[in-house]
Amino acid sequence: MIPESENISVEFKSAQVRPESVARAMVAFSNTYGGTLYIGVEDDGSVSGLDEGRKWDEWAANIARNAINPAISPKISVELEGEKRILRIDVEKGKNKPYQTLGDGKYWIRVASTVRIATQQELSRLFQAAGMLHYDISPVEGSCMDDLNERRLISYFKNIYKIDYIAEADKPRLLKNASLLAELDGKDVATVGGLLQFSFFADRFLPQATISIAVIKGTDISDDVVQKKEIAGPLTDQIDAAVSFMRLFTPEPLVVKDSPRREDTLAIPLDVMRETVVNAVAHRDYSILTRKIHIYIYSDRIEVQSPGRLANTLSLEMLPYGNSAPRNIFLVKLLDNMNYIDGLGRGIPLIVRKMGKRVHFTENGELFCVRLDFA
Repeated sequence: MIPESENISVEFKSAQVRPESVARAMVAFSNTYGGTLYIGVEDDGSVSGLDEGRKWDEWAANIARNAINPAISPKISVELEGEKRILRIDVEKGKNKPYQTLGDGKYWIRVASTVRIATQQELSRLFQAAGMLHYDISPVEGSCMDDLNERRLISYFKNIYKIDYIAEADKPRLLKNASLLAELDGKDVATVGGLLQFSFFADRFLPQATISIAVIKGTDISDDVVQKKEIAGPLTDQIDAAVSFMRLFTPEPLVVKDSPRREDTLAIPLDVMRETVVNAVAHRDYSILTRKIHIYIYSDRIEVQSPGRLANTLSLEMLPYGNSAPRNIFLVKLLDNMNYIDGLGRGIPLIVRKMGKRVHFTENGELFCVRLDFA
């Protein structure tokens, strides 16, 4: 059955459609969430059918193979709708993003029911998801070496590299080698990762790099907020502060054991809270400038929303088995060096093992969401 109208995963085209238009639609589906293209169907959903003089499946396959870079292999079929034939093209969410049309070299995405050229920010995210661009080591315009906290730098290099003293003349070279500094227009500036972990004022340059946490009296986002906190500063400090806040407002149900002694425990284990926050901080998409990490503590659950969908090769089904495709390789290395993660992909399996059916992973637009139920 043909859907009633076009949407983010459905596109209609008449039989008079030009090959370039079909290529744009295929690219947009591949770069976004996948979808189905119906040819022989008008914009209003009425079926006009296909002409007899063309081998439509071969025609569509040639477009997918020769007009798109990298080439794709959609599922193509000619089907009957009443007495008229239509061409159905099922395009999967691409695993080799970003895709572009070869004729004009443009990158297209799907927004609601329309196809449009990706903006610079959206294109950056596509390249980042593909592992072709690492935003966490990008230079930050307007910053400088002095924006990195001296005390934290010395502590880090002493603990990780056994360097007790950094001579002022050697400092720029050392920080560049560690990807904490980069050159921009002939000047040494801090990188995104450098600011995130070694500056107490990273939000001056990266206002999206904070955690907003709220306690809600009820089970709906529209219920009253009884406590709210904005957490800024270095990432490891943010993690510690967020977990402490979550622990403070997580209920401690009575657990009855075989002994007469009563024992209280958190409804959500502390290490589960910690892994959830660490994953949000380590794997969020920092190139999404308009969104922060949000943590909502409801009366029956905790929800953690992290900007950025899963990276190209990952799916929700793969997460419980320890599959990992880090978006921020440098940040993961930093947090690994500081013993906040082990880099082995064990965080999500630990959460699943301890929470069972009380944990839910979803993607909502450009958000990756984790819901932890109290019971």
